Amino acid sequence: MIKVVLVGSGNVAYHMHRAMLKAPGISLLQLVARRPEALSEFDTSLPRTGLEGPLEQADVIVLAVSDTAIGEVARKLPGLDALMVHTSGASGVGVLGNQRKKAVMYPLQTFSKQRELTFQEVPLIIESERKEDSALLHRMASALSNTVVELNTLQRKYLHLAAVFLNNFSNHMVYLGESICQEQEIPMEILHPLIRETWAKLETLSAREAQTGPARRGDRQTQREHLGLLADSSKKELYKKISDSIANTYDQEL
Repeated sequence: MIKVVLVGSGNVAYHMHRAMLKAPGISLLQLVARRPEALSEFDTSLPRTGLEGPLEQADVIVLAVSDTAIGEVARKLPGLDALMVHTSGASGVGVLGNQRKKAVMYPLQTFSKQRELTFQEVPLIIESERKEDSALLHRMASALSNTVVELNTLQRKYLHLAAVFLNNFSNHMVYLGESICQEQEIPMEILHPLIRETWAKLETLSAREAQTGPARRGDRQTQREHLGLLADSSKKELYKKISDSIANTYDQEL
């Protein structure tokens, strides 16, 4: 049984604690947060404390905190013999400082407390600094997820970059589309079938194959009309840049 202490109170920590409670071979001993009152939505049966401790004796301490907080939290938990693991996609192992045993377990998913998900379907990207820690890290990750992939720090950073384009930027595009509808008093729900099909077809087609729209087909007239409708200069500039990127991608085919 792998004994775990989980540090954090945000979206990743919330979903990870739920997964650990169900995972065979993992015993979640304690929840830790800068403000323990922020753990109100977490399982009430679990002991909890602030960063000042004391901490339960664990095999692994998982820091599911923001990237900017990892180093600070690690410094507040010195001299522990447990394997310390952070969950960031964009930070290296070294951010954990002088901890003797340190590693990364990055869940490749977008998390919101309001949304249920099956954690076993979330890929876990792992990296350990010492070979002797990799077996324990792999055992824990495999108990939580059906997909465990070992990547080095640079590969993980590129994967995180890809995820930002794929998830964060695309979500912002949906927000901008919704805002245009809202401004024109068009019900936003009318976009939902399009959103569903946009993502559903990517399960059978590559993104390159799935691309449609005026920039893809070289329809300059429609693009000019769209630009004329956009009063906001930042939206107009964004429309131009994305349209140019699409056009350049398919330049040889038009």
